[in-house]
Amino acid sequence: MGILELMLGNSEPGEQGVEGKSYALPKETHDFVYPVAVRREEVAAFAELLATEADAPPLADASGDLQSVFDGLVGEGGVDADELADQMSRPREAIEPMIETWDETIERDIGVVYARIGAYENLLAFVKFCKQRDEDDDDPFDLPETFPDAAALLKRLEEGTDTQYRALVHTDLLPDE
Repeated sequence: MGILELMLGNSEPGEQGVEGKSYALPKETHDFVYPVAVRREEVAAFAELLATEADAPPLADASGDLQSVFDGLVGEGGVDADELADQMSRPREAIEPMIETWDETIERDIGVVYARIGAYENLLAFVKFCKQRDEDDDDPFDLPETFPDAAALLKRLEEGTDTQYRALVHTDLLPDE
């Protein structure tokens, strides 16, 4: 038994007519990801977008006013403004660990990030949320000047995850889900 077999687990004949061996890796410690080449400034711009949105006065500041509007429209207790505000912060919370990990990982102008399945959709939801906030005249949130770089990261992820090619990496290299 070779050292590789000891490290990776049991080997079996290769699949789909390919000679060689395939190795069973534990699902608990490995995950399929899309390796995507990105620019450092794009990840930094996305981190800035996250920080800007987090620092902006939340719509929850108006939760008392919102609650009275909801109570008038759908009856008292029909919609909880605080719960709605919590739901609105979820897009940011879903991507913060991912962007933080990517920001720490990329040391040069261009690097590779590992995008889990669903990463693009989560980033897209956050960008849409930010654009809606920016377009709302009653919302003090404004998109940062670096937003085009953040949008470029989103485009790279769209292209990089629109493929069947995925890599298998150890979960130590990935942000928590």
